[in-house]
Parts: sequence; structure tokens; C-alpha cells
Amino acid sequence: MTGQSHWFPFIVMLVAVSPVIALWLSGWLADRRYRLEERQVRCRSIGNRLVECTVVREAASGQAIGIRRCSAQANPEIVRCERTCLPMFGH
Repeated sequence: MTGQSHWFPFIVMLVAVSPVIALWLSGWLADRRYRLEERQVRCRSIGNRLVECTVVREAASGQAIGIRRCSAQANPEIVRCERTCLPMFGH
């Protein structure tokens, strides 16, 4: 019976590591779909003040689809404005 179950630890390790590999692959694929850019723009909603923001673009078309971070907000990570600056980031 010795040596007949030498493949068992390999299978256990493979099952344990597979969720980590799946999460890494899904994150890698999502990163390829979108690009982030740091930009400065004049915000119309706060009186034309210069703000720094992180723009989210589709990687394939280059079209701006969202704002991820904006220095005009009290908490820059939570963007709750109407995103009137988005058309200014044209292709």
C-alpha cells in the first residue's frame, strides 16, 4: 500500500489553489478591459475650480465611461456628483 496514494497531496493542493488562480485571472481580465487615467479638469458644478480626478476608460474604444476618484468631493473615493465633466474627456 505504500506509495499508491502519492497523487493525493497534489490533488488537495490543486483544489486549494484553484480559487486563488481563478480570482487572479478574473482580475487580470478585468484590468485589460478598463484603463485608469489621472487628469486635471475644471469642474462646472463647483464654480469652475481645478480638480484632480481619475477617469475610467474602456480599453478597446478609449471612451471615458466614469470617474473613479475626484478631489472636489469631501471623500475623494466616493463620487456623488452628476459627472458633468465626463464629456470633456472625449476620445
